[in-house]
Amino acid sequence: MKLYITVSHLLSHRAFFCRSVSLLLTSLLLFLYSHAQVTLSANGPGNTYELIESVLGSGTTGEVPDCSHPSFGRHITEVFDTDLNKNVFIFHIHTTPDDDRCGTNTDRQRNEIKTFGSSPDNVKAANGETVTYRWKFKIDAGFIPTSGFCHLHQIKAGDGDDGAPLITLTPRAGSPQKLQLIYTPGSGLSGAGEKANANLSLFKGTWVEVVEKIKYTSTGTYQITIKKVSDGTTLLSYTNNNIDMWRSGTTFCRPKWGIYRKLVDGMRDEQVRFADFCIAEGSATCGSTTVLTTPTIAAADNKVDASAPVAVNIYPNPFQQLTTIDLQLKEAGTSTIEVFDMQQKRVAMVLNSSLSPGSHRTSLDTKNLPTGSYVVKISHNGKTYTKIITKQ
Repeated sequence: MKLYITVSHLLSHRAFFCRSVSLLLTSLLLFLYSHAQVTLSANGPGNTYELIESVLGSGTTGEVPDCSHPSFGRHITEVFDTDLNKNVFIFHIHTTPDDDRCGTNTDRQRNEIKTFGSSPDNVKAANGETVTYRWKFKIDAGFIPTSGFCHLHQIKAGDGDDGAPLITLTPRAGSPQKLQLIYTPGSGLSGAGEKANANLSLFKGTWVEVVEKIKYTSTGTYQITIKKVSDGTTLLSYTNNNIDMWRSGTTFCRPKWGIYRKLVDGMRDEQVRFADFCIAEGSATCGSTTVLTTPTIAAADNKVDASAPVAVNIYPNPFQQLTTIDLQLKEAGTSTIEVFDMQQKRVAMVLNSSLSPGSHRTSLDTKNLPTGSYVVKISHNGKTYTKIITKQ
């Protein structure tokens, strides 16, 4: 068989080749961008360990105290959080019988997640690499920091000189109680100690978001900012543009999140909530800071517009205790109904669900709310509608 190739064939094949290369490069760039950052978010109760390990790697939930406290079940769970309006992780720790990795150490206890040497490269830091970490956490309003160590986050060497963490966020007992940022250089080096702190009362019962950016070298950089999720207020900030962030004999560094504390008198069972972990390499930033917003009171409108994508009717209004909320949806989507007082504080989450087109009805019981006016905020597929209601 003879093969004849004409100039027109060559030109057409060249055009096809160029288009193919262009598509390949575009796909490669998209692939590289998508792998520049890794995210881990709760998706609802069940299979929590499996979800975490699917992102951070097998074995990353190996520092939970389940084996010493099997009657409780898994010590990391997922729940829907009404403040963030999404599912979040809860890390549970009990004064007894929880311990450190099934009795490895009897004077401390921990419930942490971390990456390992076998974890994917994009969740471990290499020498010379710049990595951004972003996550949210919330400690309870009655949280008690121990008089010993009590860590919520660490940056550690994965091997080599890995005895002490490079960076630690730790709630500290005292007067006042405070959240400390602690730095520990390599063995025999100076410069260890507290680098920044903030009054712990600012963090109790409040969701905060942490952004931490590190250049991992012996002459590296370290930056951290912690802000309130509710309004973006900065609670703690620290920058160092010449800091040793690489230990002797280390091949990778890793983050750790959870609860790790010394066993001392006066402790209590604690629950620490975490959400929206992100690890980004290079110039990737894990997106922008989330700030929760509440509706503007002046924008509330009680008119019912049947031609709108969402028609809302609330009756009776005014009411004594119970009122009915009717929604008429033209398209399927996720809907939420929230209630705010006139100081723009959320007082109730009525609905958070995926709804089909058509009519939907729910009710609001205000027996625990004082008389007065409130704003009902209805969100559907990214659009928001507000209405004023009055309890008599």
